[in-house]
Amino acid sequence: MRFCQSFITELYRHIGPETDVPAGDIGVGGREVGYMMGQYKRIRNLYDGTLTGKGTMNGGLAGRDEATGYGVVFYAREMLKHFGESLEGKKVVISGFGNVAWGTAKKLEQLGAKAITISGPDGYILDEDGVTGEKIDYLLELRSSGKNICAPYADKFPGAKFFAGEKPWGVKADLYIPCATQNEIGMEEAQKMVANGCKFLCEAANMPTRNEAIEYFKENGVVVGPSKAANAGGVACSCIEMSQNAEHTIFTEDDVFEKLEAIMVNIFKQSVAACEKYNLGDDLIAGANIAGFERVANAMLMQGIV
Repeated sequence: MRFCQSFITELYRHIGPETDVPAGDIGVGGREVGYMMGQYKRIRNLYDGTLTGKGTMNGGLAGRDEATGYGVVFYAREMLKHFGESLEGKKVVISGFGNVAWGTAKKLEQLGAKAITISGPDGYILDEDGVTGEKIDYLLELRSSGKNICAPYADKFPGAKFFAGEKPWGVKADLYIPCATQNEIGMEEAQKMVANGCKFLCEAANMPTRNEAIEYFKENGVVVGPSKAANAGGVACSCIEMSQNAEHTIFTEDDVFEKLEAIMVNIFKQSVAACEKYNLGDDLIAGANIAGFERVANAMLMQGIV
């Protein structure tokens, strides 16, 4: 708490609803954002929704914890649909067991697919029956335990297997969704995935795939949904939270997820449109880069900056 308060004591000068709005990330959740928001309010003597990722009791958004996981699954569904496949019935390898992995597993089950792995610093879990139902709820217990290990999952659910010190990328699946950290898929992991017939990779973590692995995937016909597009659900819901705070209203989970789905579908469509416009084939990475660049460049031109 004292660290969060000290941090905002300096940062408050540089943030605001019309200037810059910080949000949480790995290790910074509703509790930490709440401490920072309290200090900001104490110093400024106003409540203007400057920080997002707040708890719902502090004006935060219902469904914010699921946002990134739900968003990447919406994106993955559109990606598979674009290539003539359905998400329903798919087996999915995911990594991590935090908010993103939890939201991803939850939405996969809702849409008829199933996650069959989770992972942590201690190794990974393979659950062929699927991380579904009460098992998804158990991820919350794992995360809140503070131990940062996934091995207890196999003790709780005997049908699951724990592989100490290993990553889940050697497991055969229909779709791969890294949900943990940066650079978790290197050349060695990419080769295992391609050997297992990997066709689709959708990045939920920030830049989880190394550049050489991305090039290897492209050479072998793997479609990559890039993190800058596929994991935009968290940032999208930060924008929705800002809107909620500005309107002094409360959005329901249904409101939030409806808006989130529409945003993710539109992001995918913009990436595909850029691919088609510039003859990029199936390169969704380049499509997302160009779509994002054009929006910024056009805005700059319209404002007379260039």
